Amino acid sequence: MKPGRNAPCPCGSGKKYKKCCLNKAKPPVDLLWRRLGNTHDRLIDKLLAFADRSFGELAMILALGEFLLWPETDPLEDPTDGHVQLFTPWFVFNWVCDPNDSDLGLSMPANQTVAQIYAREQGLKLDELERRLIDAAVNQPYSFLEVVSCNPGQGYRLKDVLQGVETDVIEKMGSENARPGDILLGRIVQVDHVAMLVGCSSILIQPSRKPAIIDLRHYLLQANRYITAAVLNEYDTEIRDLYFHIYESQLQPPTICNTDGDPLVFHTLHYVIDEPEMVFRCLSDLSVMEDVQTLRNEATLDAKGMVVKAEIPWSRKGHKASKALDNTILGRIIIDNQKLSIEVNSEARAKTIRREIETRLGRQARYKTTQIQSPEAMLSKSQNGPATEMDQNELMQLPEVQEHLAKMLTAHWQGWTDQKLPALGGQTPRKAVKTPDGRESVEALLVDAARHAALDGQMGRISLAAIEDVRRRLGLDKAPAAKAQKIDTKKIEARLTEIKNKIEKFGQARLNEMYTGLALKLCDSIAVTRRLTIERGHTEIWAAAVVHVIARLNFLFDPENEIYITTDELNAFFGTKKSTVGNKAGLIQKACDIYFADERFSAPEICDMFRVYETEDGFLVPGFMADYPNDMDRAGFKSLSDKRVRTSDAKRSRGGKAPGEKSSHDTDKKKETDSWQLKLFDDF
Repeated sequence: MKPGRNAPCPCGSGKKYKKCCLNKAKPPVDLLWRRLGNTHDRLIDKLLAFADRSFGELAMILALGEFLLWPETDPLEDPTDGHVQLFTPWFVFNWVCDPNDSDLGLSMPANQTVAQIYAREQGLKLDELERRLIDAAVNQPYSFLEVVSCNPGQGYRLKDVLQGVETDVIEKMGSENARPGDILLGRIVQVDHVAMLVGCSSILIQPSRKPAIIDLRHYLLQANRYITAAVLNEYDTEIRDLYFHIYESQLQPPTICNTDGDPLVFHTLHYVIDEPEMVFRCLSDLSVMEDVQTLRNEATLDAKGMVVKAEIPWSRKGHKASKALDNTILGRIIIDNQKLSIEVNSEARAKTIRREIETRLGRQARYKTTQIQSPEAMLSKSQNGPATEMDQNELMQLPEVQEHLAKMLTAHWQGWTDQKLPALGGQTPRKAVKTPDGRESVEALLVDAARHAALDGQMGRISLAAIEDVRRRLGLDKAPAAKAQKIDTKKIEARLTEIKNKIEKFGQARLNEMYTGLALKLCDSIAVTRRLTIERGHTEIWAAAVVHVIARLNFLFDPENEIYITTDELNAFFGTKKSTVGNKAGLIQKACDIYFADERFSAPEICDMFRVYETEDGFLVPGFMADYPNDMDRAGFKSLSDKRVRTSDAKRSRGGKAPGEKSSHDTDKKKETDSWQLKLFDDF
């Protein structure tokens, strides 16, 4: 909305609009950004103080528990925990009081954010720029934002991975360390021509985590025609659940494993032997890399030509991590006169070679002990030990060594395209790139691999060349063929805005703010459901039908209701026919799966009226009865009214499976019986 000539200028200068930016095309971007930043910091402090003064510490406790997905530990023990940058804006701009929490003694208006309550109480005293920032930030959801391009110290272009929208965001500090491909969880708020982050994760998510986010996007699109801000708000707990998992796994030190996937723990087995020659003959075939004669030529022999000292590389054919490699080195067998030592890098391999020794040598090898060292201990020992004759850097300079490693790296990336990867849901990259989601996931994995390769001063150039070859072979160096847009989102949004405007006009004339808000919320659900096509039909019929559903659900057609309307009055206002609107309302009810006491579109008192409790003896007690159990007796009752619980609500118990890199969305939502519901519009 354009400000009036005598209204405060939206740039925040404190001057009147006519004396500031009226005759300017746009206020300076950097100036407006600085004023928005100062306004944001000042507003956050005011909102936190207001929440504490008006609602007490209980509001913060409830909000923090909900934000952290109801952890088992006390959320106030460490409220920051790396998430304060996300929680604080979410608390003031997104969190609303659950009517069911009223039993805890929290006197806070339901379904209104702290910022909305503050703005209403401040009224005309609220600073104009603060008001505009509140309007832009309230109920704006968090999403995963990928850095497309970056101008360090100035800002970056961010792409919403879930919605696909790109926005240029001014961010001085956050852009210092960001690189294209990095992902963050945040909320973009735009005032005029300036976009900024209001709430942002404390870590940059690695590109290799992107497939899990794409999996979440696929899950959302299975239930919605396209992803809007309303959809992201609906699935806000799923989004945070995935982020918390990524956050924890990314901050944990990596588990170092060998090629078999076993944790890396170095074992050295020690034996006493009598005849080195006999032991050599029995164990020499454990190497598939060298034949017996080659091993003997490299061994130390006595005057009779018998082996006294020898080293046997324990190996096998094939390589689990890369099909392009011919063999796998499992360990090192060392014969030194009457001593036999075997070095391996995992407990599993230690057990395997010990069985081999017992089977092949029997009493000819007597086990003494096993020395175990962690990777950290080995690293410390190598760093503090004496310098070797030729260190690793010198070894890497040898042409034959570089040639061998180059062949290994090239072979690895050649086989990578046909290797089944957990990050791709068990698919190979060659198969995954055949779908848009898979193509995007493979590209993210290669971006992450290229980053690690660039850090390798010795072989990085070879790895980068091999990765580029993979991109060419998979066709990732070419832009994907453009596909016809199946859904005209701009048309849907324009139609949705028109319908909402008509509903708001009716709401101003005949409804209150709560019922109007419920009707607008239902519009958002209609727009994204796959069962309805909002692009067709008269907007007056859609608006009247939405109001009809809300009125029927909340008993507004009852003459005894404080806000009473009739179907004749409703249809006269919109200029529609009663039968047409009734039929459309029935379609909406079925498509959106609406039922009586549906908490999504019902007033809190309606939900309370239909709440049913089961006693320990199995009796059902309606919530609206006069002898409704008081707080002292409620422990013996179990609510039956919340059977239709969203996945996010079920997470309050935290008894379900925590989502992994592929999140918890690989299974369909559980189908629930409708036998307990009180259906609407059964006559249609």
